[in-house]
Amino acid sequence: MPEQHEPKRRILAIDYGAARTGLAATDWTGTISVPLPRVDARDDATTVRYILEIVRERETQVIVLGIPLLLDGAAGERARRTTEFQRLLAQAVAPVPIHTIDESHSTDEAHELLKQGGLKAARRKQLADSVAALVILERFRSGCR
Repeated sequence: MPEQHEPKRRILAIDYGAARTGLAATDWTGTISVPLPRVDARDDATTVRYILEIVRERETQVIVLGIPLLLDGAAGERARRTTEFQRLLAQAVAPVPIHTIDESHSTDEAHELLKQGGLKAARRKQLADSVAALVILERFRSGCR
């Protein structure tokens, strides 16, 4: 019997933060993942509006949101804040589904990838949020197989 492959989807990944939110997405074919410019906003309404614009522009089919769980897997204060953001976002982007995934260490992984790429600390700081979203996206995609 031939192996069944899940159809390619246009996915937007979000590394939500109180001041900076990293974004990454698949291309139009759903095959290549790329980091997008981060959102620099301290209020959730502005962040949601920006993400809604990207969802419409890119014809996003699925959103994946990183949830910052504690080492023991429990939801701490940051995870609760992210869940509140998820509720606001879900209202704005309906009917696009929002999946969540543990984002533990995604920022550390992003910094390491950028460091391996030879980027200086200041440049790594500018790109880390969106590369962390890229890590979240790749984790989600590898779990979908």
